[in-house]
Amino acid sequence: MHPERIWIVLLILAAILIGANLLMLAMARGLRPPKGDLFKNFGDAAQPWKKEDEGLRELSERVRALKSQHDEEEEKP
Repeated sequence: MHPERIWIVLLILAAILIGANLLMLAMARGLRPPKGDLFKNFGDAAQPWKKEDEGLRELSERVRALKSQHDEEEEKP
C-alpha cells in the first residue's frame, strides 16, 4: 500500500470517529442550548450543598429557640 493512501485512510477514519462522537454528544444533550444562565450553573456547582445547609441552619435556629423557651419554662416554677 502506498503511503499516500494510508494518510487518506487515517484521515477518513479520524473524520468518522469525530463525527460519531459529535453525533452522540448531540443526541445526549439534545440540539437545544443549555437551560438557564451558564454562570449560575457554575455557581451552583461550586456550592452543591447550599440549599441543604440553609435548611439545616434554619432547623438549628428553631431547635435553639425551642430549647431556650423550654429552659425558661423550667426556671419559672
